[in-house]
Amino acid sequence: MKIFRHLTVALVSYGGIVGASVFLAVLAVEFGISLFGDAVFSGWMLVTVQIARWFVLWVGVYTIHNVLPIAIAHGRTRREFLGAATGFTVVFALAMTLLTWLGFLVEDGVYSLMDWRSTPHGSPLAYFLMFLVWCAVGMFVTAAFDRWGYGGVFTLPVGLALAVVPGITMPGTGDTPFVRNMPHLLGDGWHAVSLGAWVVAMAVTWAIARDLPVRLRTS
Repeated sequence: MKIFRHLTVALVSYGGIVGASVFLAVLAVEFGISLFGDAVFSGWMLVTVQIARWFVLWVGVYTIHNVLPIAIAHGRTRREFLGAATGFTVVFALAMTLLTWLGFLVEDGVYSLMDWRSTPHGSPLAYFLMFLVWCAVGMFVTAAFDRWGYGGVFTLPVGLALAVVPGITMPGTGDTPFVRNMPHLLGDGWHAVSLGAWVVAMAVTWAIARDLPVRLRTS
């Protein structure tokens, strides 16, 4: 419980501060663009699908690479930590989704007031699943690199395949290479596939990290 509380309080708070700062920067850029013409796209949408997921991935990396050794050094077991980390991915994804949606509410209000045109964005469920999977993928790949060193590079294709899944139906992520109109193949079924991608990512993270040799990191 202490591990879960530490991860949640520290990283959710940090994510909130970063997200709020970035949102204000996005609004400033949008108003700057409006000086030369009407804004015709959602800057917050581009940030949340193209940048925020990498931030969430980094949180997964940090959780395994930095926090796990500290927890072990303080007498916590790997099993205890991984259980807390699994629950943390859900809470962090929820928090990031809430932050994202609050940003859309404010941005939509500004766009309506200024009579600007916006662009469509994904649903709250789509954002939640994207953040959930990317956080888990960060943990999985980091556990592989921490255990096998450069051998962890062989897990990157698996991590990439898992990370691609929740973005298939998300506006702003771009077309899937080689396969056009992929979102129509399963429709809302992609949400179930995304949930499955999270389960796989966390399962392999557990398998790799349950007896992972660690050393305390000071930086």
